[in-house]
Amino acid sequence: MADNQAVVVGGGICGMVAALLLKKRFTDVVLIEQADTVGGLFCSVKDSSGAAYDMGSHIPNATGVAELDEILFADADTGSWHKITRLCSGNYFGGSWDLNSPFPDASKLPQDIYQQGCGELINHASLPESNLIYEYCANSLGVVFTESIVVPILRKLYGQDAPLKSLTMAAGLFGFTRILALPADVTATLKQLPAFDAKLGYQREADFQRRKAQDNLSEVTYYYPTTGEGIGYWVTQLQKRVERAGVEIITSERVANITHRDKKVTSLVLANSDRVLDCDFLFWSAPPFIALAAMGLTPARGQVSLRTALIFHLNFDRPLLDKQSHYLWVWDPSSAIFRLTLYPNLTGQSNHNHLSAEILCSPDEINSFTQSEIIEQLVSMGVVDPQAKCVSGQTQVINNTFPVPTTEFQAVNQQNYETLTNCVDNVIVSGRFSGKCWRQAEVLIEAYESIMQATDAI
Repeated sequence: MADNQAVVVGGGICGMVAALLLKKRFTDVVLIEQADTVGGLFCSVKDSSGAAYDMGSHIPNATGVAELDEILFADADTGSWHKITRLCSGNYFGGSWDLNSPFPDASKLPQDIYQQGCGELINHASLPESNLIYEYCANSLGVVFTESIVVPILRKLYGQDAPLKSLTMAAGLFGFTRILALPADVTATLKQLPAFDAKLGYQREADFQRRKAQDNLSEVTYYYPTTGEGIGYWVTQLQKRVERAGVEIITSERVANITHRDKKVTSLVLANSDRVLDCDFLFWSAPPFIALAAMGLTPARGQVSLRTALIFHLNFDRPLLDKQSHYLWVWDPSSAIFRLTLYPNLTGQSNHNHLSAEILCSPDEINSFTQSEIIEQLVSMGVVDPQAKCVSGQTQVINNTFPVPTTEFQAVNQQNYETLTNCVDNVIVSGRFSGKCWRQAEVLIEAYESIMQATDAI
């Protein structure tokens, strides 16, 4: 390829991987990150005892794309990674744990509600087409299970005043539109039908494994660092590789202006330094409305609500009671916690007995939760030994981290994405910000395929 320059905006995992892919195809690549470090939500923090914590349950997996996996896990065969062939997750619902499934178990509901709900569930024998989560669940699980299981979870995640009827299917990202409800044998049989496969989870590992073999699904390998640095180790290794490849990384900087002509971005101006970057190709791993504003265009705007992640990172003087789960869902409305990450089980070895407990709330609710209250809940749920003492930890607040996925939010995002990609054709918008996908592996595969397609056409 001729002497030219690509620019990557956004220094998260996807941005760094994109920079490495583009460096193989462009002479110069510049990566711009607004924060003072790269890595985004995949950075880790350490407490006073040296225990490392992540900003969520970040457990990367191989993508199956050779060039991509070589970038992501170049040192996978060293002692720096714990390879996990079976990711163990469970859920707390109805006052007890099910450590064999992440899906809430409807049989824990009062028997009259459970029986009524099962009757509804059985009668919904076709796949709903709705993109609205309440309507979808009402026509899949039935109104009884939707109101008894799904609605309390939606309120926990998106607020007691969340516009339930306006939430899109993106609100079900964490998988609770699928439940346990019927006897194991009945479930295994019904899951051969698409409508029931979509709404019921397997109750026996053997049934799940048979289905994987039937569908010829390959095993997925997950990775977690054993170095004591949390998932931030992954960020550090990728950053080193980006720098060794000759990519210029500019942090604490943002794009103030984008010049475009004849449907091509030609240059960018940085806000703090006024530096001008020539640009033959732009990978944009940030919200599209920021690019539109920098181009002098008016982005679509709407009522957007963003949730704050409040994470209690806690380290105890006694081992955690759950020795198998890598992460856990807390669906029970009795607790504000929605997810737990158990680090000793993730690393396979640990000098600490530490976990992270996540809550999603509004910014004005942050002070409503205390560390002592969270520890009390963890003891009550049987995660932490009643005799254990918290020896270190910290509380992390991440504002504006999780959008409430309403129809208005989706429409505004889609309009801005289309406006940007229709205006210029030498831009790729990262999958997460294009609305195409959310999970990290899917975002990386989509970025890889988009870069391959776009650069082959140049």
